Amino acid sequence: MRERWLQRLHRAEDLLLAILLGSLLLLSVAQIALRMFFDSGLDWAEPVSRAGVLWLALLGALGATRARKHIAIDALPRVLPPAVQRVAWVLSHLSAAVITGMLAWLGAGMVGLEQEAPVPFVAGIPSWLPMLVFPAGFGLMALRFLLVAMTPPPPGTIEEGGA
Repeated sequence: MRERWLQRLHRAEDLLLAILLGSLLLLSVAQIALRMFFDSGLDWAEPVSRAGVLWLALLGALGATRARKHIAIDALPRVLPPAVQRVAWVLSHLSAAVITGMLAWLGAGMVGLEQEAPVPFVAGIPSWLPMLVFPAGFGLMALRFLLVAMTPPPPGTIEEGGA
């Protein structure tokens, strides 16, 4: 049952990333076409595109964290004995959880500051709304790193019988 819900969540994340990427591409192509053929454009396209790229980057990083395809330095753990490798696995993921948790906290602070002196992002949307990606994205990454730290390393990560 839990696995089915996780698969649904992962499909929803992938779908959200695909929709976001497709929307950004469509918006960019529309903006180019409007400028080339009609000497005009959409005033809101540039700020929305910039915010969309930010959302795409952080949600993509969240997906990379889910698939354990994020940047990791794993040269040292490979030469350690298996017991120490397990400790290094837990410490590295807990460290990543703390760092991304701090980034989420700082992102929430940025959103709070932006709410104190809001400026319009685009018509009717306050500037703090697109910034919610910072606390949300980094907070979810912290949660993922924390959950991974509590699980055993995948097969092949730790060499059984010595380094």
